[in-house]
Amino acid sequence: MTKVTALPLPSDSLMQTYAARDDCFTDCYGAMIGPDRGLAECIRAFYKTPLFRAERAVLRLAGRGGTDADVDALADATSDRYAAWTVEGRTGDQILLCDAAGWTRSWLCVQDRTLLFSSAVIPRKPGTDLGRLFHMLLPLHHLYARGLLRSAARQLA
Repeated sequence: MTKVTALPLPSDSLMQTYAARDDCFTDCYGAMIGPDRGLAECIRAFYKTPLFRAERAVLRLAGRGGTDADVDALADATSDRYAAWTVEGRTGDQILLCDAAGWTRSWLCVQDRTLLFSSAVIPRKPGTDLGRLFHMLLPLHHLYARGLLRSAARQLA
């Protein structure tokens, strides 16, 4: 089984802006992958996992679903939009996506044979607490994030 580990965000992460804020939630998980894997390949593996395809189906009901072709365009950097997200930042080894409402961020990075995944949740009003419902759902988020990363890493190993 592919091991997923909670890790600190790298200091050069595009997610650092949110990690530095006291009012935001951020996490970071990593899993070993095969050698010579680039960001585009990792984007395809992550967003085409069966688990994420289920999320895409739910998003489709809200009119924000994406297709495999949309994933490919995101991976190839020919589009800055994918389903409910837009690209907030991209470098050669990482991508930061922002949801349509601006309340969450998703980050993928490939470094040293490791695929890293991070999420950020931003309060609706700066400086406010994220709320009781967020804290109640946090264990589910951790399971889901680890599951997504494990599935992608398994494909890339």
